Amino acid sequence: MLLFLQVFVCFLLVIAVGMQLSHSADVVAEKTGLGRSWVGALLLSGVTSLPELATGVSAVVVLNAPDLAVGGILGSCMFNLLILGLLDIFSGPEPLLKRAPVSHGLAASLGCAMLGVTAAGMLLTSSGINLTLAWVGIPSLLLILLYWVSARTIALFETRRRAAILEVEAEALQYQHIGRKRAYLNFAFFSVATVLLGVWLAFLGDQVATVTGLGQSFIGALLLAGATSLPEVVVSVESMRMNAVEMAVSNIFGSNLWNLAILGIYDLVYLQGNLWLQINPVHLFTAIVAMIMTSVAIAGLIYHAVSRSRMYVNVTWDGLILIALYMGGMYIIYRN
Repeated sequence: MLLFLQVFVCFLLVIAVGMQLSHSADVVAEKTGLGRSWVGALLLSGVTSLPELATGVSAVVVLNAPDLAVGGILGSCMFNLLILGLLDIFSGPEPLLKRAPVSHGLAASLGCAMLGVTAAGMLLTSSGINLTLAWVGIPSLLLILLYWVSARTIALFETRRRAAILEVEAEALQYQHIGRKRAYLNFAFFSVATVLLGVWLAFLGDQVATVTGLGQSFIGALLLAGATSLPEVVVSVESMRMNAVEMAVSNIFGSNLWNLAILGIYDLVYLQGNLWLQINPVHLFTAIVAMIMTSVAIAGLIYHAVSRSRMYVNVTWDGLILIALYMGGMYIIYRN
C-alpha cells in the first residue's frame, strides 16, 4: 500500500513540476530570443529525455540488460509519436499539425534518418556483419554524430527562420516582468526536479512491476516506458494549454532525436562487448514502425499547411493513423 501511495505522490509531483517546467521554458524562449521551436526541440526535449538516459544506463551497467534499455528507448520513440495523435484530438477546431509550423518537419525528418541508422545497425548485426571501433558499434557512433549535426542544423535553421519572422512583425513580449537571471534559475531548478522525479517514478514503476508479478513481461515493459515518458506527456499537454503548440510539437520530435542519441551512449557505457549483438530482432520492427509513424507526422505537417479543416469532428487522418500504428505495432510486438 505504501508503494502505491509513493507512486501516486510522485505522479502528482511530476505533473506539477512538468507544468512549471513548460512555463519556465516558454520564458527562456522569450528571454534568449531563440523561440519556442528551438527551446522545445533541443533544450526542453533534452530535459524530459534524461530520465530515459539515467534508467537506461542503470539497466545496461548495473543490471546487464542492454536489450531492455534499447527496447525502452525505441518504445519511447513510438510512444512520443502516439502523444501527437492523442494531442490532436484535444487541440480544438484546428488540427494540431496545422497549428504547428511546417518547419518542424526538419527535426522529424532528421529523427527518421536516425531511426534508419538504428534499423540498419540491427539488420547488419543480425546478418553477421559487426561494424565496431574498439568495443563500440559504428552505428552508435553514427547516432551520436547525427544528433550533433541535427542539433546544429535545427539551431541554425530556427535562428534564421525567427529572424525572418521578426523582420516582418515585432515579437509580442509576455514576460517583461520576469528578469533574465530569474528565468534561467527557474528553468534550471525545474529541469533538475523533473529529472529526479522521472528517475524516481521509473524506479517505483520497476518495483510495482516486480510486486505485481509483471516483471519483465510485455505489460511490465509498457509500465516502465510510460513512467519514463510521463514528463514528455505533461510538458506537451501543458504547452498546449498555454497555446505554445510550437513548443509541444518540437519537444516530441526533439525527444526522439535525444532518445536515439542516448541509444548510442548506452553502447559507450556497455563495456562487455558489442551492444548491437544483444538486441532482440523484434526491436527492428519497432524501429521500422517508428519510422513509418514519423513519416505520417511529416506528411501531416505538409498537408495541413494548406488544408482547410479536420476530416471529422476532432479527428484527422494523420492522428488516427498514428494511434492505429502504435496500437497495431504494440500488439505485434506483444505477440512476438
